[in-house]
Amino acid sequence: MKLKEDSQLNEISKKFSGAVKKFTKREYKEAALDFGNIIEGYKDSEFYSVLEIQARAKSYKNICDSKTVRKKIEPETEESILNELLFYIRTNEFIEAEKIIKKLETKKINSSYSIYLKSLLAFRMEDIDSALGLLKKAIAKDEKYKIIANNEPDLQDLQENEEFLAIIE
Repeated sequence: MKLKEDSQLNEISKKFSGAVKKFTKREYKEAALDFGNIIEGYKDSEFYSVLEIQARAKSYKNICDSKTVRKKIEPETEESILNELLFYIRTNEFIEAEKIIKKLETKKINSSYSIYLKSLLAFRMEDIDSALGLLKKAIAKDEKYKIIANNEPDLQDLQENEEFLAIIE
């Protein structure tokens, strides 16, 4: 029985040592994989000494995970929410953009800029009628959106649309 324990202990010690080396080199993803393999590979060990190292591997893996997993910061101010919406519109992440729209509605943010961004999203999603309707609302709240819409690269395809031209003139 002692031979089996010594064998497992030597095996896990080598693996653990290799994972710790990666950890000290700040190779957190690779180290996390190695620690994960140790955790899974030795979870059913009957030897306390092996389980002790396996428990240490869990601690190290948690540290590696915290170093590699990016935490998303939820925007709370109107400006940060609108910046996030613009980012999702520009990167064509429409599902995420629609989530932000719902957040705007929940927070009752209805500024001319938020309406303008909604019109951009509608246009990018090829809903021209909604885009134009929202653009009208944004301009009604703030005339500067006529100039902005006229110079908006995302709306260049509307430069020959009669309704668009009537809105921005």
